[in-house]
Amino acid sequence: MPPHLITTLNTWAQHELTPGWLDSLPGTVERLCARWQIDLDSIIPDTYVTLVLFGNSPELGPVVIKSSPLADEFRAEATALQLASSANVSQLYDVDFQRSAMVVERIMPGTQLRQVAMTDEDATRLAAETLATFWRAVSDPTGLHPLRSWMRALFDWSPQSDRIPPDMVEQAQDLAASLLARSSRASLLHGDLQHHNLLQRNSGAWVIIDPKGLIGDPGFDIAAWMYNPPNVLEGDDYPHLAERRISICADIWGIHEQELVAWAFVGAVLNACWSTSEATPDGLLHHCIRVAHYLRTLLRQ
Repeated sequence: MPPHLITTLNTWAQHELTPGWLDSLPGTVERLCARWQIDLDSIIPDTYVTLVLFGNSPELGPVVIKSSPLADEFRAEATALQLASSANVSQLYDVDFQRSAMVVERIMPGTQLRQVAMTDEDATRLAAETLATFWRAVSDPTGLHPLRSWMRALFDWSPQSDRIPPDMVEQAQDLAASLLARSSRASLLHGDLQHHNLLQRNSGAWVIIDPKGLIGDPGFDIAAWMYNPPNVLEGDDYPHLAERRISICADIWGIHEQELVAWAFVGAVLNACWSTSEATPDGLLHHCIRVAHYLRTLLRQ
């Protein structure tokens, strides 16, 4: 097992983990490998909370076995992959909901968008166009995270002025409540579309991976894009970059620019709320707050 994953399991609130997940994991992986004749790679990525194993199957080709002790998170991702099945989304080959394990297509060569020499405008346009193919109406949202519940860390935030400015959280709470109340669109959402969740096939086509599996307003899906990649604030042109990203997405999605600015601001503050955990990498909280400050200046309401 990856050391980072073991550390996470030991520090995570135990009542949130699937009972017996770790003990049953070897048998679960063995059964999936036997079913699909998967030959596993010897190198195991040192992941945070989801076990990721790479392998090859004579029937399926390159695959990834994923398993998570967070049953609700796992179910939402697998459900999203089922609902969004298309050439632009990594294919779900097999899923065991009871044991929280799945076999999915491994995108080859799997070049991440952030690794490609491309202007930010072109990358944003590509991401926006690809993401639009992911969204769809859902007749039965069972298994997906409702957007309001996904944002509970924001709505339930207890003021900690030494971590996040209280007035920023209050503004984000008010905006989020307003956006949710007036939203008339409910779609399958990715929830975490950023540069490392868009991979390139050998054919040159781009594919979406690792959806969080939300149901709600499409405008929210701009949020993660606006505070990524991690070095997005290194230059002094983020305000201009943010405006261009908003403009491009508004044009492609047909969503008003100010609505996208509001969702982006709310998403940055939400991520800041999540980032107060001791398990969160140093610097992420400050990064999200800085992005939120910039986005706040773009709000016109």
